[in-house]
Amino acid sequence: MAKKIIPEQNLVLELTNELRGFKAPQLARYVLEHSLMAELVKLCLSKEALLSSRAMWVLSWCSQLNDESIMPYHDALIENLEAKNLHKGVIRNTLRLYQYRPAPEKYRAFLLDTCYTYIKNPSEAIAVRAFAITVVYNISKPYPELLHEL
Repeated sequence: MAKKIIPEQNLVLELTNELRGFKAPQLARYVLEHSLMAELVKLCLSKEALLSSRAMWVLSWCSQLNDESIMPYHDALIENLEAKNLHKGVIRNTLRLYQYRPAPEKYRAFLLDTCYTYIKNPSEAIAVRAFAITVVYNISKPYPELLHEL
């Protein structure tokens, strides 16, 4: 008898599929349709580089499809930026979340400091630095003195 794959197991299988078969937008729709956001965020916080980076990629698509879907997870996602040795895809896609929406008020100072660290690091990935600049710009808009710093 064939074993039935439950949606949570299917999510991990899809995230670890070979890259040619990986389709983040379709997987994001699947996550939203099957109410698997909590499971996806848990995978985003995984220490396994491939799993966490692809999960964050899917999460960024979930956010584009349904902006409110990530609201309960802001704390965990932003605080994850403090973790050591994060995959660049995790950092990039976390910052991407805040390029089109305001960062939660309580994390703005943390994000400013963190993003400036990324921006000033010449060995940081270009995409990470670019998203960091956008996040700093968005947070700084209401404060001319911060914009001057940027």
